[in-house]
Amino acid sequence: MDSINKLILAFVTLIVGAVLIGSIAGNTQDTTTLNLANSEVHAMTASALGDNHVNETAIYTVTYPPTTWKINDCPLTNFVLKNVSGTTLTLTTDYTVTPSTGKYQLVNSTATVAGLRSNNTYVTYNYCGDDYLNSSWGRTVLNLVAGFFAIAMLMVSLALFYGVAKDTGLM
Repeated sequence: MDSINKLILAFVTLIVGAVLIGSIAGNTQDTTTLNLANSEVHAMTASALGDNHVNETAIYTVTYPPTTWKINDCPLTNFVLKNVSGTTLTLTTDYTVTPSTGKYQLVNSTATVAGLRSNNTYVTYNYCGDDYLNSSWGRTVLNLVAGFFAIAMLMVSLALFYGVAKDTGLM
């Protein structure tokens, strides 16, 4: 292979590697990162007993509850519930949650009763997308792929540039 062909191939390899690395890293991030549902609005159900009671029998379900394999392998995480005034409610004191089903119930407490004035609660949580890789070692290996691909493309280009330099007598 003559020097001109090596030089062209080295530049093409470097450019193709630079173009593909963004796509590889983006696809990797999609499968290794949890999705965020931020301030999802849920209408509260108040009992007819007045302004100071919450219907504790009402069960609420988040918009993205775990289904199929996610029920056991990827339940909801970082579940935070707030009332209308922005006060973070306390787990077991103000509400109970089942992360594997995405369901929660309000408890009749001072913080939840304060939320009755607008009839809304706001839920924030992390959930798994359908293409999420739930194996921690799998995510680690997959996160290394983009780096190793970049190193491989750089090494091929450097080897070709070295070959050109050697052929032309620069080395």
